[in-house]
Amino acid sequence: MMTTLISFLIVLGLLIFIHELGHFAVAKLAGVGVEKFSLGFGPKIIGFTRGETEYMISLLPLGGYVKMVGESPDEEISPELREKSFTHKPVLWRAAIVGAGPVMNLILAFVLLPVIFMMGTYIPAYLEQRPEVGYVIPDKPAAKAGIKKGDIIRSLDEKKVSNWEDLISSLSLTSKKTLKVDLERGGKTIETELKPVSDEAGMGDVGILPPMRPVIGGLSPGYPAREAGLEEGDVIVAVNGHEITHWVELEGLVSKDGSPKVFTIKRGDAVFKVKITPKAREGTDRFLIGVNRKEDRIFRSYGFVESVGKGFTSSVDMTWKLFVVIKGLVVGQYSLKTLGGPIMIAQVAGQAAKDSVADLLLLVAFLSLQLGIINLFPIPVLDGGHIMFFIYEAVKGKPMNERLMVIAQQIGIALIITLMILVTYNDIFRIIG
Repeated sequence: MMTTLISFLIVLGLLIFIHELGHFAVAKLAGVGVEKFSLGFGPKIIGFTRGETEYMISLLPLGGYVKMVGESPDEEISPELREKSFTHKPVLWRAAIVGAGPVMNLILAFVLLPVIFMMGTYIPAYLEQRPEVGYVIPDKPAAKAGIKKGDIIRSLDEKKVSNWEDLISSLSLTSKKTLKVDLERGGKTIETELKPVSDEAGMGDVGILPPMRPVIGGLSPGYPAREAGLEEGDVIVAVNGHEITHWVELEGLVSKDGSPKVFTIKRGDAVFKVKITPKAREGTDRFLIGVNRKEDRIFRSYGFVESVGKGFTSSVDMTWKLFVVIKGLVVGQYSLKTLGGPIMIAQVAGQAAKDSVADLLLLVAFLSLQLGIINLFPIPVLDGGHIMFFIYEAVKGKPMNERLMVIAQQIGIALIITLMILVTYNDIFRIIG
């Protein structure tokens, strides 16, 4: 519990500090007076004053603020402070001050990711294994090209493929391009052609997966697998007499309906059968028994140049996936129940801290990237909303009507409060559910 609390405060404190430091630094550069720099909201816990600025830590840690001279348009400013007033600075300076917060969050993510790769991270062990096909998804390009389970991919367009990491990297950059594939089957070399299709992230997808033994790595509370007595390390050999050699085969047999099924389980040298009735996942038509796949992982670190490249690739990938998720939430592809709030962040931070420093820093980078991007959305109250007002002012030559700005701000506040209530409800429901 203490580890979770401390980790949460460190993660949140760092994200807030970097964000507010961006506002503070550019405000100072623009000659704007800064009266307060606070980590947290509400009553002051501790603080000190240096120059014109009071630096403090406040009671509620869910945010922070920089209080500038003349920040509110209706604030009365004495003539001697006019040149230090935020409101009286040119519109470009005001936009730069507001945008500096989220930009600093993006910079933090871009700096941390290469550092994490240099420190070393745990990666799936199969990435360094030979590119043997463990499963071919029906009706996907690989199946149409005649690729079969057990085939070993030797080259793509005459470029040698040594392991699964090479294969994934090559395929991800070749969406919609027809590839010449050399593969090994039963000691013989076979040539075929493969045309990847774009997945939801715009990456090349051919429909092949590495070997994934159906070994249980974890059990979810509230689902029938745990109640039936299954344990971590159990191997699911068959379902209703159908042999299972790959985890995807298990998912296919379990998720389609909620009828009782007989599972053949191997535990050590013993083999036994157990009847389990899958449970519908709330809000979906999928059925689950509540088991997670065991994934073998290995520790790997990288050199500086490779780490910078991987850090950049990871940041782009995280950014794209964030927009994919946002789109999914808007169109109803994903449930709002998947969203998490401060409690969920605390739980994840606590687990990351127990795993490794690199995992904790990865969480910071991930959240910082999200915070930076979302704060730039043109929603009133967020930094992006203020920038939108400044753009309007720059184009029109005058500020937006104050009444309209107030209405827009109220709508923005209502949206943020609604979102906070939703994610807090989700967090509490996860705990009690």
